[in-house]
Amino acid sequence: MKRLQGAVHSALFGLLLLWAGPSTAQSNIVFSVSGDQGLIYPSSIHYLPDEHTTIIPAAGPAAAPLADGQPGLHYFFAAMSNQVGNAHHGDAFVLQSSDFRRFEFSPGFGNAQHGGAVFWPAHPAGGGCDYSGVTHFDEQYAAPGSVVQDPTLSPGNLIMIYEAEIHCPASSKGMAAGWVSIGVARSADGGRTWPPPVAQQGFEQDWLEYGNGRYAGLTLPGAPLRTAADEFFGAALPSAFVDDRDPSGEYYIYVPYQFTGAPGAKADARIHMARARLGDRLGHHEAGQLRFAKWRNGGWTQEGRGGLEDGVSPPCGASYGEGNAQIAFNDALQRYMMTFVCTTYRCASADKCEATEDALFFSTATSLERQDWTAAQQIENSTYPRVTQPRGGWIMDGGYPSFVSPGCKSGHLGLTGSVFLLKGNPLGERQFVSRLFTIKPPAPMARKPAALPNGCGSSG
Repeated sequence: MKRLQGAVHSALFGLLLLWAGPSTAQSNIVFSVSGDQGLIYPSSIHYLPDEHTTIIPAAGPAAAPLADGQPGLHYFFAAMSNQVGNAHHGDAFVLQSSDFRRFEFSPGFGNAQHGGAVFWPAHPAGGGCDYSGVTHFDEQYAAPGSVVQDPTLSPGNLIMIYEAEIHCPASSKGMAAGWVSIGVARSADGGRTWPPPVAQQGFEQDWLEYGNGRYAGLTLPGAPLRTAADEFFGAALPSAFVDDRDPSGEYYIYVPYQFTGAPGAKADARIHMARARLGDRLGHHEAGQLRFAKWRNGGWTQEGRGGLEDGVSPPCGASYGEGNAQIAFNDALQRYMMTFVCTTYRCASADKCEATEDALFFSTATSLERQDWTAAQQIENSTYPRVTQPRGGWIMDGGYPSFVSPGCKSGHLGLTGSVFLLKGNPLGERQFVSRLFTIKPPAPMARKPAALPNGCGSSG
């Protein structure tokens, strides 16, 4: 049976916004990537990746770089499908690699009854809509955009920010229509176990949460439609970044995502942003659910659940769509860095456009509180054509870019490293590939004495 979970993104890679002209180029930083490098992973794996991939160094000696210069053992939290017999299981799995080329399922992670997944929806896509009871916010799809450590708690206390989708009642467009939110879940054992999609007593009719630490953090105004949706509405394709540099001493988790439209409101093709307070460096921890605020009218003015929102990203071209954003702090540049996909369109008229190519772009900022992003700049050697497929979807090279610099703290980058991406059809089968990246900073550039050769700060 063909798995269609990738089809939900047909509305996301096709966003469009027209601007009067191109943006002013950002100067002095040269960011480039190599060509694709093929990766080796079990043949039972399909649709990898289906969201951003989180790369976390394993704890202890196994995480140390190897003598031959390889990065050492890292865990990869990935959205994908695993085929066991004739059944496909999703949506979140943990792979591991010591060389960033060969991958295997990580021992000690995964539920055998769910094909080795660590996280899954209540009624997976393709299972039909004939179930009884309330439809929760993540009923048909629940896959991680990012997994991050909560710095206000002991190591191993992780937060998952994930895409959550409803596709019932069923639409004639299948998985390309529905209601999408951004979910939150926690693990206290390093990501081995997460709250299942089982409503606790008193939460059986609450579509926003299960009562067990698994809940919707960002939603559109109102509740899902009671009739089949013909479009893809909501907040989608999130990632997450924990800011450990805020001068206030507070820890915030920032979530860049895409707004795919709402009843009566069109998608705007820009990257949107939300944040929630985790606590501070004095040891205070925000108990209970994370309370997100959305960026609107130049500030954090709207509630995460049901609030309105604005884009924060600078335009990457004259006729374009933006998405797949990831934030990191670049230790060498001493600036926040946002990477994202920019899709170029050829337009015969304002309402008749065709996507022609995808490229990776970046922007930097000095303050996530102010969202003061610089003009968008293209990452060199990252432009690839978009090829439409006769049976639906398209072929692209560069989806869900997930950057990592071995030796840096999680969420931090240096001047070199790897980026992991989708190559193939976002509506069907695809390959998991990587590229090497290099950043040439402005000269002269002050560098901390403790910086590692690749520009990373101390990972301790």
